[in-house]
Amino acid sequence: MITYRIADTRDLEAISRLCADAFIEYDFYRPFVKDPKKRWDFVYDLHVQCFKSEIRRSQAVVGEEDGEIVTAFSLHDPGRDQAGFMEYVTSGGIKMLFRYGAKPLSWFAMYDKCVAPADRFIKGNPDVYYVEILAVRPDRQRRGIGTGDIQEYMVPYVRSKGGGYLSLITNSVENTMFYESNGFSCFDHIKVPAAGTEIGNWCFSMKVESE
Repeated sequence: MITYRIADTRDLEAISRLCADAFIEYDFYRPFVKDPKKRWDFVYDLHVQCFKSEIRRSQAVVGEEDGEIVTAFSLHDPGRDQAGFMEYVTSGGIKMLFRYGAKPLSWFAMYDKCVAPADRFIKGNPDVYYVEILAVRPDRQRRGIGTGDIQEYMVPYVRSKGGGYLSLITNSVENTMFYESNGFSCFDHIKVPAAGTEIGNWCFSMKVESE
């Protein structure tokens, strides 16, 4: 059984390792660093900076099984500003520029294009809860944990707040099928330039009614 709690700074390393393991072959990161070992480090460092901000804003959640973190995600309440580039820099992201050169800047440029349709949806609706990241430890995938994150935590949470939309983006066809099976509908699909190639970008939303 998965138990959920708000993440704190003591969870940062475990969360970042989980995300690096889960996303090492994900198209959102793969074009930027070809070597798998260096890519793992790149994805790990990105999530350290990201989750520093998410934890600071009390937007990061972990799910534990037998005392171990097996899933992590961040959920933004309506009206909460998303962490911007400067916040990532002040969280330690400047070190990534020295370590990886222009790759972090290139990745953030791609990220801005990917989230633009979701940002428009959020600005057009006052009650959008945005899922920034959802990761499940690779050895626990395909066991219903990601579905549990949505159906057992996110949906009840939004419902308890009076209802609204859950929204997110994804960059793989396999993930689109997962989100559709959990009640999401795609409202935008584009191709986004990414380090000399293109990746697919799908924006999803789901209406959650109040209790």
